[in-house]
Amino acid sequence: MILAGDLGGTNCRLAVFDENLSIVQKSTYKCKDYHSFEDLVGAFVKSCEHPIKIACFGLPGPIQEGVCKLTNLPWDKVEAAKLVSVTGVPVSLLNDVEANAYGIETLKDDELVTLNVGTKIPGGNRAVVSPGTGLGEAATVEVEGRVHAIASEGGSTDFAPLDELQVGLMRYVQQEYKRVSYEILLGGPGLVRMYNYLRDSGHGNTPEWLAEEMSKGEPAAAISNAALANKCPLCVQALEMFVSILASEAANAALKFFATGGVYIGGGIPPRILDKLREPLFMENFINKDKMVDLLKSIPIYVILNDQAALQGAAWYARRSLSST
Repeated sequence: MILAGDLGGTNCRLAVFDENLSIVQKSTYKCKDYHSFEDLVGAFVKSCEHPIKIACFGLPGPIQEGVCKLTNLPWDKVEAAKLVSVTGVPVSLLNDVEANAYGIETLKDDELVTLNVGTKIPGGNRAVVSPGTGLGEAATVEVEGRVHAIASEGGSTDFAPLDELQVGLMRYVQQEYKRVSYEILLGGPGLVRMYNYLRDSGHGNTPEWLAEEMSKGEPAAAISNAALANKCPLCVQALEMFVSILASEAANAALKFFATGGVYIGGGIPPRILDKLREPLFMENFINKDKMVDLLKSIPIYVILNDQAALQGAAWYARRSLSST
C-alpha cells in the first residue's frame, strides 16, 4: 500500500492507495490543528488500517536535499528523515505542483477541459500552471519513455504589465509589496487586489449587495460569482484582468518549458471560472507574444478538473519508485 499526501495552505489530504492507485482510506485535516506536518502525518498513521510500504507527499515550497521550506504555512519546514521515523517507510517529498504534474498521468479524459486543441506532440514537454492559495508552476519532460517532472518556483517571478491599466495595478499593489510577483496577483487574494485597484482608481463602485456578500465569506468568490453572473461591471472587469494576466503567464510557462505536449492549468481557481476561461479573452492574451504567435496557437491547453490530481500524482510517483527498487 502507498501513503500519499497533498498539503495545502489550509487543509491537508492524506490517503492510502492500492497498487492500482485506488483509494482505500482517506482523511482531510485542518493544518491549524497541528504543531507540525509530522504531527499531522502521525495522527493519520495511528488510524491507518493498512500496511504501508512507501510514502510520498506533495508540499507547497521548494525542496532541497529532502527538506522543504514551506510557504503560506505557519510551520517552518518538513524533513523527509523525520517523516521516515513517523511512518516507518521510505519517504519522498515533491513540490505540490510537481506532484500535480505527475498527476497528469492519472487523469481521465473527462477530468480535463480543452481550451485550445492545438497540435499535441507525443512525448513533448508539458507545463503546469496552478493558481490557488499561491501560484505553482512545473513541467514534465519525457526521456526514453519515462516521465520526469521538473519543479519550479516560477510563480515568484516578477510581474510584467502589458498595458497602462496593468501598470496602474502594479503601482497600486506596490503600496503593499515592493516587488510584485505573478503569485501576488494570481494566487489567493489576487482577484480582490485587482477589484480594489479598479474601485479605488475610479472604475466603479461597490454595490451594497456585493459589499454584504464579500463581508459574509470569501471576497474573491463573491467577486468571481458576480462577474460570471454579469451582475456587477466592476467585478467583470476585475475577473477579465485576472484572466488576461493568467493567460499571459501561462504563455510564459509554455515558452520557457517549450510545452509542445500541452499547458495544463491546475489549482482550485480555474474550474470555478471555467466559463470565463472559455471566452476569446484567454486565448487572445495567451498568443500575444509577437514572433511566438504561431507556436502558441499550436500548443494544446487544458484545465484540470480533478482536485485530487496532486494527491494522485504523489501516489503515482511512489508506485513508480516502489517498482524501481
